[in-house]
Amino acid sequence: MGFDGLKNKIQIIDLVDGLKRVASSGGGEFAGPCPFCGGIDRFRVQPAKNIWLCRHCTNGIWRDVIDFIARRDNVTISQAAQSIDGGFPRFSKQSGKLKKPVYHAYKPPTDAWQAAAREAVAICENNLFEPAGARALEYLHSRGLTDTTIKTFRLGFSPKFNQGDLYIPHGITIPAFANGVLWYVKIRTNGEPKYKLVAGSKPAAIFNADNLATARDCLLVEGEFNAMIGHQTINDVIAVASMGSAGNRPDLATWGPYFINKTFIFTLYDADDAGQSGALALHNQLGERVKLVALPANAGDLNDYYTAGGDVWQWMKTCFEFWEPATDNAGKENNAE
Repeated sequence: MGFDGLKNKIQIIDLVDGLKRVASSGGGEFAGPCPFCGGIDRFRVQPAKNIWLCRHCTNGIWRDVIDFIARRDNVTISQAAQSIDGGFPRFSKQSGKLKKPVYHAYKPPTDAWQAAAREAVAICENNLFEPAGARALEYLHSRGLTDTTIKTFRLGFSPKFNQGDLYIPHGITIPAFANGVLWYVKIRTNGEPKYKLVAGSKPAAIFNADNLATARDCLLVEGEFNAMIGHQTINDVIAVASMGSAGNRPDLATWGPYFINKTFIFTLYDADDAGQSGALALHNQLGERVKLVALPANAGDLNDYYTAGGDVWQWMKTCFEFWEPATDNAGKENNAE
């Protein structure tokens, strides 16, 4: 498949959350916070042409979906094209032989960024339990989070401030750590857009990744609040984590070890196009272990289900009961052969 075909295989609009329509002519245009630099209202997508720009990251120049994935996954344009196409070998004219592509793992932010961001996270943690953070703490409690969970995930409150070269917007801070590395800091605002990223964050990371390391099974959900509620309610049964967004794909060079030992990888994604596309992409990457599960009708997401009085543990037990007999039967049939 040529580059033109690849450019239409994945839609940028399905990879980015928090966008709003700002124009209707010419197929429409959507705007929102940039998933790379976190800038407010810098990011634009034209779905009809499947192109995007950021006034900061691309200097206002329109780019295609291959460039988007290359930037998101920290790989070359050629490697991004390969990932879209399923990974095809490159032909070397010099040697006449097929060469496997060199793949560079998705890398965390710089050490300097992490140092400043860690200080900001610590300041915001303290703020949350001070009078200035009272409303933010009340909001977190209203989402069903206990103080133990809030402290486990190091949530905080930012009145908006600068920490070194980093600007920390106003709102609830949600840091994502994995194996001692700080990958991103997301802000839950009290307005639009609902979420912002601290500039320099690397958002295609697994939230609550460390919890996956030794677990036999895992549940992947959309969004950090769903992951935190899952961890709070069923962590003794299954590890719960999130890619942050249905549009994020786990780079297996970096995140593969977190999935290699899993029997089941349950995916609870939204029932929209982005959610279904994300679940399918995980299935293509990680194989038959990926099982799509769903909450009862009209339950919303996992956080909604829990705050409405839903029994998350019983729901998860039902998911296991549905899939484990099927797996056992398949094993018996294979053994009989």
